Amino acid sequence: MVKKMFSRKSEEGVSETVSDLGSTRYAPKITMEEYNNTKINVDTPLDLQFQPSLHKTVITSNVSMENENTKVVNVIQEKQKSTKKENIRANLPRLNLSPDSYATNIYCQLLPVLAANIGSLSSGLALGYSAVLLPQIRPDEAGLNDLVNTNHSYVNHTTTRHRPFTVDMEEGSWIAGIFGLGAILGGLLSAYLGNQYGRRISLMLLAIPDLLGWILVASSQNLGMMLVGRFLAGFAAAGYSPNIQIFVAEITQPQHRGWLSGLTIPITAIGVLIMYVVGSIIPWHLAAASCTPAPVLMVICLMFLWDSPYWYAHIGKEKCAHQALEQFRGSDTNNDQEMFQIFQYIKGDSESVWFVEGLVKLFTEKKYLKPFVILNSLFFLMLFSGKFAINFYAVEIVQHFGGNMNEYLSAVIIAFISLIGSLLFIPLVKRFSRKMLLIFSSFVMGVSLLLLGFCMYSHSYHSLQVLSDCDWLPMICIVSYMVAAPMGLCSIPFIYIAEFYPSEMRSLMGGLTIALSNLELFIVVKTFPNLEELIGDHGVFWLYAFSCFCAIIFTLSYVPETKDKELAKVEDKFAKLGKVNRASPWVTPLPSPSVGSVRKLHFKTHLFTK
Repeated sequence: MVKKMFSRKSEEGVSETVSDLGSTRYAPKITMEEYNNTKINVDTPLDLQFQPSLHKTVITSNVSMENENTKVVNVIQEKQKSTKKENIRANLPRLNLSPDSYATNIYCQLLPVLAANIGSLSSGLALGYSAVLLPQIRPDEAGLNDLVNTNHSYVNHTTTRHRPFTVDMEEGSWIAGIFGLGAILGGLLSAYLGNQYGRRISLMLLAIPDLLGWILVASSQNLGMMLVGRFLAGFAAAGYSPNIQIFVAEITQPQHRGWLSGLTIPITAIGVLIMYVVGSIIPWHLAAASCTPAPVLMVICLMFLWDSPYWYAHIGKEKCAHQALEQFRGSDTNNDQEMFQIFQYIKGDSESVWFVEGLVKLFTEKKYLKPFVILNSLFFLMLFSGKFAINFYAVEIVQHFGGNMNEYLSAVIIAFISLIGSLLFIPLVKRFSRKMLLIFSSFVMGVSLLLLGFCMYSHSYHSLQVLSDCDWLPMICIVSYMVAAPMGLCSIPFIYIAEFYPSEMRSLMGGLTIALSNLELFIVVKTFPNLEELIGDHGVFWLYAFSCFCAIIFTLSYVPETKDKELAKVEDKFAKLGKVNRASPWVTPLPSPSVGSVRKLHFKTHLFTK
């Protein structure tokens, strides 16, 4: 018994020593007061630290000794106050509250985002180019001699000077429509490139067809060269979109991911506005030539940047992932915890997924199929909200209410209105949730289309005299619609490409989403004249308004909230969606569903969409 007691005591002693060694592995947590006190004791000399104790314990009759001791005490108290203030200031960088370190952290993320979004600027230039090109190469456009000899108040000599070929209405529609066909193939190719070579290399490779497209358009001598150039422009624009969104989402922090990803929308709108302004000043071939530096500048900027840390971690390059994260966060910050979360997030994923293998996984595994179906349904509702049809009619409406307004000036006004909505999206996405912006934008768009349909109905059938007399109401509807569209429904689905899809399939699923959305856009544009003949102008706008209201219901039911959330948490939401806790075969069958079970089901769906 004694032997057992002694042996147990020794084992306890060994365990205590082991626990002591284990406890000293990491530094103990201390409070701010303890840290300041230790800082003071280290900074003050030894003779000053022991003087107060001598004053308390030693009794002397010398008055000068007491005065000196009181002076020492005062000095120590003053030094304590000053050191406390210095310690509080010194602790600010450790708490990430320093304005300098915060600004450095923002700039380390903002500059790569702006470099990648040069591709969005080039896409905006390509989107606005058709409105500049087609009026200048029409066969019914007056030549330079006719304009000079007639009494025109304004003659753009440079614009009317270069016309190597002309196109009719049918050929002009092919110039505008082949951009969408190229976008379909561009989305499919971006799915392959992003999955095999990463986001940065994909953007640099897509700059090649973008540059070739602008060169062919600028040097076009016939319709064939123009069609090939526009096809390459749409090909590059659709390839840019998913890679930019994925690259931005993977290099930014969750609290900054929303507004940094939202920069793509106003930059694209700026590109459209620049093209409208430049195209109204210089001829179409010089306007296309002025766009060639954009893809070259993007490649030069991306050469000095690392790829996404998620991409390097996915292919097993841990050292490159650490260096990339250090570049995107700053060298003064500690990134070990975030790097650990990235490796935990992609743990268990294969190093590379081939295109066919990814398609099989997409339609067989629920964790990929659920976000793919939800996001593509949201894209479908976005495209059938009538954004592009409204843009088609916007110039005519502005000219109708603006009198004899120049066609280029009305296009610039429309682009400027869209830019205002895009710029408003940046502060709103920082303050409000994604779902709130989706619902608000869809509601304003739906109400505007509903009222615009009533106005067209009153003008067509001469009913609703109150609306037919309000000539200002259609203008208000078109402006409110174009401002509200980029504030939510026409911008947030692109941000969801990087937030909904898992890392190992993000490029593939994002490219397929862009390809399907461009195919749906092609269908919407081609079916618009048929719908107009079938149900009238007012019926088409009411149909688009119905799509906007359906987007509200769909957002409330199936779209989860992703604001300020880690990408892994969003993926877990889709992995847990629809899972049923199966009953054990060893218990009695459950009763029929009651009111309580229905409430529990509603609570679970609320947790998913919260």
